[in-house]
Amino acid sequence: MVDPSSGAGYVELGEHSSLKLDKYQKVSVIPLVFLIFYEVSGGPFGIEDSVQAAGPLLAFLGFLLVLFVWSIPESLITAELGTMFPENGGYVVWVSSALGPYWGFQQGWMKWLSGIIDNALYPVLFLDYLKSAIPKLEGSLPRTIAVLAITIVLTYMSYRGLNIVGWVAIFLGGVFTSPFHFYGICGCS
Repeated sequence: MVDPSSGAGYVELGEHSSLKLDKYQKVSVIPLVFLIFYEVSGGPFGIEDSVQAAGPLLAFLGFLLVLFVWSIPESLITAELGTMFPENGGYVVWVSSALGPYWGFQQGWMKWLSGIIDNALYPVLFLDYLKSAIPKLEGSLPRTIAVLAITIVLTYMSYRGLNIVGWVAIFLGGVFTSPFHFYGICGCS
């Protein structure tokens, strides 16, 4: 809880809350894992450039370095704060309780804006991969139509709810990692 003398506070969403969260659908563990994967890394896009620039050994060591220097400490911090504040809201609640509601709102607003800008990049990245197989996607009108179509489909899925987004994330994770599984099973190089 927040010290009342500090002037900071937040709305509690636990057992004693007047807001009932039972009517909302909850996402299961596997879709949640894939959603977190795409939220954190955006998928496997860009890994090829790292391997091409540094070579496989240095790229792998770089990924391990990021894992131990950034990802594991970030996970531990998130787990600690998530158990300290057991309600929905994540870092907005954390920043609000530490710095007040104004900065909590700013944190939520900036994350929302960052998500919009970040999510606008994914259709473009996807089409950059796809244009090697479908050269017509290099042109301006077909590319614009494809970007709009992908954006509309993804927006509709987000509108429908977190469950459908989670299951589509699982499907896309399987599609994107299928070449790795295929070559791993075959032992092809």
